[in-house]
Amino acid sequence: MFAAVVALALLLIINNFMITGAFTAAGASSANGGSISIKPGFEYGPKLTLKPMPLASGESPRFQGYKSIVKPLPTISELEIAASTGDVTQDIINNVIPRGTPWYGQEAGVSFADPVAAATLWGKGRAIQLNGDEQKRWERIVNSFTCDYCCGSPQQPTIITRCGCAHSIAAQGMAKWFIKNYGDKYSDEEIYGEMARWYALWYPGPTVKRIVQELQAAS
Repeated sequence: MFAAVVALALLLIINNFMITGAFTAAGASSANGGSISIKPGFEYGPKLTLKPMPLASGESPRFQGYKSIVKPLPTISELEIAASTGDVTQDIINNVIPRGTPWYGQEAGVSFADPVAAATLWGKGRAIQLNGDEQKRWERIVNSFTCDYCCGSPQQPTIITRCGCAHSIAAQGMAKWFIKNYGDKYSDEEIYGEMARWYALWYPGPTVKRIVQELQAAS
């Protein structure tokens, strides 16, 4: 039994070393602003983030019982990618949790530096009036966006339109704001990704933990 415990410990150490090595090797691409791929399905970059998404039809989760899976998403804002530290968790913190002020910050009155105030301001966007096509687009986006941390869980993610927390209201308002002001420039997926970027800011601990867990479980 002792030998089995030792073997398991060694396996975990080796697994972590391999993941860290992948981060270190991939870090070279961040120097010129390129995206970083640690494993297939785990890419982040200046305009690419990671978030749990609902399982597609026939798709299997990385953990039994989970109903969402971490995937890369294109974003609207652009971050400067930090060089690899050689530590998996720290690199995700540095490059998935946004910082500074996005290019639309002054217009929308928001900054990644003040997530609480930003949530309040984005929430006011919930009152924006959309035309028929815009409303259908908004419904398509928000009714596929999940919360896996506050109102929901990985086993039972909650669609944000069924969640009354401040962050869900903020994300709904954000989607309306982008559709109304930049709907002709950005796709549904990019708006979805930008909402995901803010969710990483509002739930940094759970976001990083989930990404690392799935990274370790991925084949």
